[in-house]
Amino acid sequence: MQHTQYRFIGVERKNPIRSLLGLKKYVKRYRYAILFSFILVVLTNGLLLIGPQILKTVFDELQQADRDPNLTVSRDRILFLAAFFFGVALVGGILRFVQRRTMQGVARQMEFHLRADFFLHLQKLSASYYDNVRTGDLMTRATSDLNAIRMVLSSAIIYTADATVFFGLALVIMLHIDATLTLVALLPFPILAIIIRLLAKRLHAHYERIQEAFSTMNTKVQENLSGVRVVKAYTLEADEVENFKELNQEFVNRNHKQIRLMNFFFPLFRFLPGIAGVVVLWMGGLHVIQDKITLGDFIAFSAYLMMLRRPMITLGFIVNTFERGAASMDRINAILSEEPEIYDGEDVKWDIKDIEGEIEFRNLNFSYPDGQSVLKSINLKIKQGTTLAIVGGTGSGKSSLVNLIPRIRQAERGTIFIDGVDIQDIPLNVLRSNIGFVEQEPFLFSDYLRNNIAYGVDTPNDEEIREAAHSADLLSQIEEFPDGLQTLLGERGITISGGQRQRSALARAIIIKPKILILDDAFANVDTQTEDTILSRLAEIMKGRTTILISHRISTVKAADHIIVLNDGSIVESGTHEQLLEKNGIYAGIYETQLLQDELEEL
Repeated sequence: MQHTQYRFIGVERKNPIRSLLGLKKYVKRYRYAILFSFILVVLTNGLLLIGPQILKTVFDELQQADRDPNLTVSRDRILFLAAFFFGVALVGGILRFVQRRTMQGVARQMEFHLRADFFLHLQKLSASYYDNVRTGDLMTRATSDLNAIRMVLSSAIIYTADATVFFGLALVIMLHIDATLTLVALLPFPILAIIIRLLAKRLHAHYERIQEAFSTMNTKVQENLSGVRVVKAYTLEADEVENFKELNQEFVNRNHKQIRLMNFFFPLFRFLPGIAGVVVLWMGGLHVIQDKITLGDFIAFSAYLMMLRRPMITLGFIVNTFERGAASMDRINAILSEEPEIYDGEDVKWDIKDIEGEIEFRNLNFSYPDGQSVLKSINLKIKQGTTLAIVGGTGSGKSSLVNLIPRIRQAERGTIFIDGVDIQDIPLNVLRSNIGFVEQEPFLFSDYLRNNIAYGVDTPNDEEIREAAHSADLLSQIEEFPDGLQTLLGERGITISGGQRQRSALARAIIIKPKILILDDAFANVDTQTEDTILSRLAEIMKGRTTILISHRISTVKAADHIIVLNDGSIVESGTHEQLLEKNGIYAGIYETQLLQDELEEL
């Protein structure tokens, strides 16, 4: 079985700092909480640095008492210093708890706003954008990538601030104790800086490849769960499991490469400062013997040096987290940088609050982005309140034509008008809220049937929902369901029949009382008797409203006010049912074929 070849969403690689600049507006929103957290970082590190000074005091006093018999260190003095040490540690621990809790809370809030903005942007993108984008990839970016960014906002920023403040304060104190020892202790840092630069570049690339593999794996899972019935029908479970194993193994392999890289570099963050520590121990001992520093100074210096190992060790974690977050931010920015193809332009007439429903196509030509020409020289006027039927073979352009009316696809300016106004001058919200659209393959949400029918209404009541369901000839079947309107549907409405899904979608379109109703082969999954019932009820509902019917059945369209026949993207026939039969063209041929099929079925 061949594996699907996926096209990844392009990601522009940037410097990590530039990548994370997109978070600036979220940081600004919580700047006071972040400032408060930073103040706590300074205070906690300041308290932490007091500890070695207490040790210095204790050992210096003990050393002086040992040298001078006239001096003594009382038990109360030792107890006081020990209590002071404990108190400093306790207050520092409380402040650190408050600081971490504050920053973690801020990080969660910033993650919330970033995820909300990301989802909002996905809603704004045009339908055509999703033609070549994998759902699993978008889900990975909305979950795993955003979580990696949150880790930067919480842990990485905390550790960076903590390490920077502690290092700066400790360095000042250590220089004051012994400048020579301090310079020796700092010798590994130029080497560590080179290591960090090499590590950062490689980590960024690794994390992008890891997230791509994770996206591919997510897509495979999502597709298999959605298409589980197809997989089982063709008994390809074993093949799909094997395919998933390969994708899973690729994900593991890419993680192994990153882990090997970290395992090679991480020990250096411990080893190099350790060598400096040995040298400092030797030189510091000599300085004590030579009375250049006191024993208390040496113990305090050694304590500071040991404490400096903590930021050195966390440095690897910080680089790791920042690079992972930057790679994820690049992936998020790749989506956020996409501009919707369809939007309200500068010429939109915001004073338009409603439409009547007259539609006109003027020399309309339409092609898809790949250059495929779909519609050619369409000139057509649909009067308000009338019904237009569209007939034609597969691929003739029927669905493409009606998708242009609510601007699901974008036509050129000056080619489609509603009430004499170019549709690009009508606010999108006004345009779409006045159009009821039932597609060939209706989509229902995994929600209650009631909510699916009432999806386009702000405050629906059960009476309106039942009326819409009755008009779609669905109410009698709903009443047979054990939970009625509260029936919970499976994903995409899979738990009800195809005909019931189509009628649910029709009820959803009817309940908003649209000025224009578009039915794109909406009766394909219902029998002719049900179709006749629905059409007769629609005739009452849609009085004064414009209706467009697309169907392969002549029985569906023959009562329409006007019928057009599309062939290869062009209108080749136009008229009423009787007029088209008289022309003895494509429409008449379809009609005669369907009559013959009906007669054969009756035999």
